[in-house]
Amino acid sequence: MGHLENAGSTQPLEFWLQDLERRRALMKPEHTMRGFFFNGLMENIRTLGDEALARRCLEACGEERFVDFFNYSVQLLPPILRTSLPLLAERHGGGENALRQVGRRASSDFMASVAGKAMLMLAQNRPRPLINSIPSAFRVGMSFSHAELTWMGPTRGRLQMDISYMPPPFHEGMVRYMLEATSAQGIQVTARATGELLITCDFSWE
Repeated sequence: MGHLENAGSTQPLEFWLQDLERRRALMKPEHTMRGFFFNGLMENIRTLGDEALARRCLEACGEERFVDFFNYSVQLLPPILRTSLPLLAERHGGGENALRQVGRRASSDFMASVAGKAMLMLAQNRPRPLINSIPSAFRVGMSFSHAELTWMGPTRGRLQMDISYMPPPFHEGMVRYMLEATSAQGIQVTARATGELLITCDFSWE
C-alpha cells in the first residue's frame, strides 16, 4: 500500500473529490502548467493504476498527448483527477493516500530527471539544500504559483504554496519523497489548507 502518513485523520474519497471540485471552481483560464507536469501525472496514473485508466484520463481532458515544454491550462487537471482518483483510491488505501502516492511519484519522476539528478548532486545528499530548490522548481513548472520557504530550525521548515490546485496530501507525498531521497531520517510531513488555494506544508527530520 505504500506509506500511510496521518492515517488517523484520513478523509473519505468523496471529501477529496469535493475538494477538487472546489479548486476547479477557482481556476483561472490564464493559469498554465508545463506539459512535463501533465506527462508526469499521466505516467503516475499508469504506474499506480494501469494503461486503460491513463487512456480514459486523456479522453476525459480531450488531449491525445502532452508536449513537455508547451503550456497547458490548469483546467485540464480536474477531468484527469476525477477520472483517476476513484480507482487509485481503491488500489492504494483510499483517496487521501492515493493523492500522497501521486505526489510521491511526481517527486520520484522529477528526481530521476536530468534536472532532479543535478539538484541532488549539488545538494550532496543533504536535505536542506534540496528543499531550498523547491521554490525555483515551482517557478519553472507553473505560470501562477509562488512557493515560499521558511526555516524554523536546522531541520524544520514550512513550505507555503499560494495557489495550489492539488489537495494537501499531494504536497505531503511530494515533500516526503524529496526528503527520503537524501540522508534525512525520522521524517515528518503534514500539509493542510490554510486558505482557498493556499497550502501550508510543515516538515522536519532528525
